[in-house]
Amino acid sequence: MADNIETPHFIFKEKKLEENYREFEKLCENHIGNYVIAYSIKTNGFGALINKLHELGSNFEVASEEEIMKTPVKSKIFNGASKTNEELKMAIEGKFLINVDSKSEIDKIIRLLNGDSFNVSLRVSLEEGKFGFDVEKLEKAIDYCLMNNLKVIGLHFHPGTQKNFRHYGDYIKQVERVVAMVKGKIELKYLDIGGGFPDKNQLKNLGVSLEDYFKLISELKKFNASIILEPGRCLVADAFELITKVNVIKEKNGKNFAILDAGINLLSKITMASYWFEKVSVHGKEIRSAHTPLNGDHEKKNYILAGPLLFGNDVVGKFNGSLKEGDLLRVSNVGAYCFNLAWEISYRRPRVFTE
Repeated sequence: MADNIETPHFIFKEKKLEENYREFEKLCENHIGNYVIAYSIKTNGFGALINKLHELGSNFEVASEEEIMKTPVKSKIFNGASKTNEELKMAIEGKFLINVDSKSEIDKIIRLLNGDSFNVSLRVSLEEGKFGFDVEKLEKAIDYCLMNNLKVIGLHFHPGTQKNFRHYGDYIKQVERVVAMVKGKIELKYLDIGGGFPDKNQLKNLGVSLEDYFKLISELKKFNASIILEPGRCLVADAFELITKVNVIKEKNGKNFAILDAGINLLSKITMASYWFEKVSVHGKEIRSAHTPLNGDHEKKNYILAGPLLFGNDVVGKFNGSLKEGDLLRVSNVGAYCFNLAWEISYRRPRVFTE
């Protein structure tokens, strides 16, 4: 039966996405009240996924012309460290909220406006490795905007991704300090705190819930601004699965290897995700968990799971169980970045089927 299944392929779990979005939305309602959800397109740009989020009411965070063009006509947050004149022109005409991260970008906007006024948001750098205005230079940047007919109505921050709870608490405190410092200089309508929310696997590892993060965010309500959240990973991580086949079983230096038809070309290490591998079987059009008797050549063993590429680091995980050539594995937690980052080296990007 497995021979009749096209592998590798992704499965988009639409109901899971809706469940995750509704949960996130309810947390916003319960702990924030005045909020904007702007899904981060770079996390997963699959068309049906974007359309479903649009249907659910999500706004979108975009960082390039391609992302602008692939998202529905909806309020958009425009981020990015390399905004071109053409992209900025599109954002101005579309009345996006532009998170400006440098004087150079301010000057580009001024030239494009040709004397007209416009509302912007300023990105603030809280860490050395992140772009944006340093805290000590923020007031000067605000003054420069005002001198050039730009009204600053928002501040943008970003904590990074998969951060632990303590780090996120420190981040919220930093945001509070910065906003308190400049609240007399601007009419703050939007407070964009970015995304960075861990996926469910990471939340479990950390021993916390997504609601715990929202309880920290609720401290920002005192600034009476609309809080913008840019979720990505926490909405889509478990809304995609990957089905892959064991092509070859090998033994080398006392170790067992299962060579799959999906490797780091689809399960990139830079996604910062932990993947879960489960053996499955096919029943008609349905894929179910599989359990093979532990006997003969198929006894339970430890396998190193490797991909088909000719790279020494094409190792994607481990599996303890019984495997044979032709078996199928389901890989969970692949919704964040795996689809967008899929390489087309030697193999085409897999098809996506909607469940």
